[in-house]
Amino acid sequence: MKRAALFAAILLAGCAANPQVATAPPGECRADVERLRALLAAETAERQRVTRAAARREEALRMQLNALKAIERGILEREERVRSETR
Repeated sequence: MKRAALFAAILLAGCAANPQVATAPPGECRADVERLRALLAAETAERQRVTRAAARREEALRMQLNALKAIERGILEREERVRSETR
């Protein structure tokens, strides 16, 4: 997304610096705008994919942590039973 914003800023800066481009009919810039739009859409899709992947990984890690906690509780309970039986 930063790349798309950079390209848009460069395009706008170029239009502001070059009066011929700034006064060009809208149709002449359409290809650049469409290219920037496609780039923005691709970057947005990639960011969403990365975000979903991170969320899935976080959920998997959370489930593993809960499983480890359950194992630890089981071990502690068993140790407590063994201690109470030996008394």
